[in-house]
This record gives sequence, structure tokens and C-alpha cells, in this order.
Amino acid sequence: MTPSSMLWLVAVLTYGVGDLVTTAVGLRCAQIEEGMPVARRLLGDPPSAWGVARFGLFKAVLFTVFYLGAVAVARFAPGTRVDLLVPVVITVVGVAAVGNNVRVIRQIRRRYH
Repeated sequence: MTPSSMLWLVAVLTYGVGDLVTTAVGLRCAQIEEGMPVARRLLGDPPSAWGVARFGLFKAVLFTVFYLGAVAVARFAPGTRVDLLVPVVITVVGVAAVGNNVRVIRQIRRRYH
């Protein structure tokens, strides 16, 4: 596996899967609501299984756009290492999102259980 492929895999696992799963778990708590307006709209009011599926599809579309953009930039500007930079940035965002979701879930569970 190339370094770029490995970074994209980590990005998918953190921002794609990790954020989606922790968001879905968090929304099972009545006291938690999604903080991001776009995600909140996709998830629905109240959040539903279809909303989580829409949120997952939205993430898949984002990944496709980011990946194709990174490939295009790398092809037209060789040596820029955008093939490494883009998944690293997505991973950082994913780790932050998962960390925030876990923090909020833990706070609510401590408070109400």
C-alpha cells in the first residue's frame, strides 16, 4: 500500500466512519443535537436512520470530490504532494470531530446516568 493510499484509508476511517458512527450514537441521546448546520439539515429534525444514511452519502460525495481534486492537482502540478496533504487534513478534521463527539457523549452520559 502506498503512503497516499494509507493516508486516504485513515481519512476514511476517521472522518468518514468515525464521525458518522459517533454522530449517530450521540444523536440517540435526546439532550444532544448536531452542531453543524449542514449535517443537522441532512440528519433531519428529529434525526432519523434515513438522515444518518443521507449524512453518510454526503460524506461519500465529499470524499469523492476531495480525492478527484487531489488527483487532478497532483497530475497538473507534480511534486506538490497534495496527494498526501489532502488526506492528512481530512484526518485531522476527522480526529477532531470524533474527539468532540466522544467528549459530548461522555459529558451527557455522566450528567444523566
